[in-house]
Amino acid sequence: MTLTKYVGILASGLALTGAASAQGNNDAMSEMAQIKAELATLKSQNGDKWLTEERANEIKSLVKDVLADSETRTSLQGSGATSGYNNGFFISSADGNFKLQMNVFEQVRFTWNHQPEDNGGNTPGNPDNEWGVENRRTEMTFSGNVVDPSWNYMVRTNYGSAIDPYTPTAGVVALQDAWVAKDFGNGLGLKVGQFKSPFMAESLRNDGAQLSAERSVVDYYFSGGYVQGLALSYSSDQFRATGSCNNSPRGQNSTWTDGNSSISVASRAEFKASGSWGQFDTESSAKSDESGLLFGAAVQYYNNRGLANNGAPGALLNSVVYNDTTGAIDWTFDATFKSGGMSFSGALVGANYSNVGASTKFNSYGAVFQGGYRFTDSLEAFGRWEWYNVANGATSPDGTLAVDVNNILTIGVNAYMSTNIKWTTQFGLSLSDIGSGAAVGGAGWRPDNNTAASDQFNIISQLQVSF
Repeated sequence: MTLTKYVGILASGLALTGAASAQGNNDAMSEMAQIKAELATLKSQNGDKWLTEERANEIKSLVKDVLADSETRTSLQGSGATSGYNNGFFISSADGNFKLQMNVFEQVRFTWNHQPEDNGGNTPGNPDNEWGVENRRTEMTFSGNVVDPSWNYMVRTNYGSAIDPYTPTAGVVALQDAWVAKDFGNGLGLKVGQFKSPFMAESLRNDGAQLSAERSVVDYYFSGGYVQGLALSYSSDQFRATGSCNNSPRGQNSTWTDGNSSISVASRAEFKASGSWGQFDTESSAKSDESGLLFGAAVQYYNNRGLANNGAPGALLNSVVYNDTTGAIDWTFDATFKSGGMSFSGALVGANYSNVGASTKFNSYGAVFQGGYRFTDSLEAFGRWEWYNVANGATSPDGTLAVDVNNILTIGVNAYMSTNIKWTTQFGLSLSDIGSGAAVGGAGWRPDNNTAASDQFNIISQLQVSF
């Protein structure tokens, strides 16, 4: 074999070694040891002039490339990865003590609403039929840990097209989650910043984790939304609880000078009779789900300093003024069952207010029951019934406190194109008036401007993408 041929074969061997380097540095180093041995043999056979300087430089360069490629491939495997995708794009230090994960969530929706008037006509500005396309939610989330994995953080922003308990102003980019948490071990943790009130189960699940395209109207009325403060939590295999001291329900992005509550606390406890905690993060059940049963209960209490209520549960976005003699207590009970693609859940909720000075009481109640079934991994049907009896803060013509009472039915299907893409199409029917005090456009409804108006119904078709 000539020297030129041998060098060519040697270069080919080095290239093949580079291609196989993904098997790890050990294989690469073994190959290099063998090549070095063969080079030593060749040198002893040909003396000091066995290789020109030009060829030597070429081989040295090729060897460096092989080693660099092997190191890069190995660093991106398994727990040694410092960047990549795992339920979100992430960048991490080699020891895992610092990590930044980025997630994007998008909901694009078409809504058609039919609200016939009692006279069959179209009032200017309030036609019988309205429809259109909107970016319902566009969220960017940054999360991870600093110093060590026990220190976690999250910052989430959202552009919402409509007012709901989590987006107090429509058409702007709003800060939602903004918190830092410490895991002390043994199930004990502390969270400080802005986060969802530990109240309703439906509220606490992330956007897009619902069976339907949108949370229920009951959630719109009663959810505590976002609060600012601190929350102490405990979790074990079957039990977990969270207690929060905060600025008041729906106190999102407020300052210390705003008219928040002088006392505001919320607490939620859950008992898991069977299953795993993770399977209850969504309302849907995967075909592979084991049987799981979860019970929950929560309560929140607060009083107010005298400014207008900014959407407190049970009196959504009305102008009722509370003062320091006003007390409010809200409660809820819920249960969820899942098994092999089937899911059932129900919740009862109440909000009770009292104004000692004005001898006024606001008592509001609601209920939500829903279920879903996956025929295949990619096709799911669902249905929901909700009822509410809510004091809206207004005064009726006979001088009594006006209330919004309604039953709403929703049925629909979900098509899962992948774990990251879901298409939802649903039909909703309001069996009585939606009510005049409810900001429920985000749920596909319009406030009833005429108490004699006929029942509404809507169709929503939504594409949801998350990564």
